[in-house]
Amino acid sequence: MRFRTRLFQANFLLCVSLLSAASISIAEEKTGYDLLLEMLPKPHEIELARKGIAETNIDKPWERACPYSELSGTAEAEDEYFFRCQRWNDCVSAGASASIYSEAFFQNHQRQPKDQMPWEYFRDGSMFLLEPSDFETVSGHLRQYALKSAEENWRLFEGRDAAAASDMVETKFWQWCSIQPLSLWENE
Repeated sequence: MRFRTRLFQANFLLCVSLLSAASISIAEEKTGYDLLLEMLPKPHEIELARKGIAETNIDKPWERACPYSELSGTAEAEDEYFFRCQRWNDCVSAGASASIYSEAFFQNHQRQPKDQMPWEYFRDGSMFLLEPSDFETVSGHLRQYALKSAEENWRLFEGRDAAAASDMVETKFWQWCSIQPLSLWENE
């Protein structure tokens, strides 16, 4: 029961954040209901979750709700589904940050040298108003990697549409994030 409650809360927060992000980036008119329906796991995604391979087999998983939330089983299995969804949701959030950080690195690089912010402000997160305490949790660990990957991936924005570059950054980040051990979330 506690799994279902925590899972509902996590999915609700994810849906709210995805809806707010999606409403900004979608040019065509869609109702909130349409957007919510698009984010819900599809039957084939639930089947991938049942096999334990959803993270690596769904196209743009950061745009989807966690399919593990649709599964049920023993208390032990439900705990695993809960932690998989925690990882999923944290990867979605940190992946979006990785894209923002990468674009900020790129925009800084495009400025005249005298107008550039020091790279250290980007590396330590202070440019994004992050403090050392923001890196102490599992989501902080992911955020730290998002900053590191941004420094490595900012060139993806050169000569590309921002949305395409963002997808490339999020794909790279997701490949790393989605294989982080569940024990990180279990121990937190």
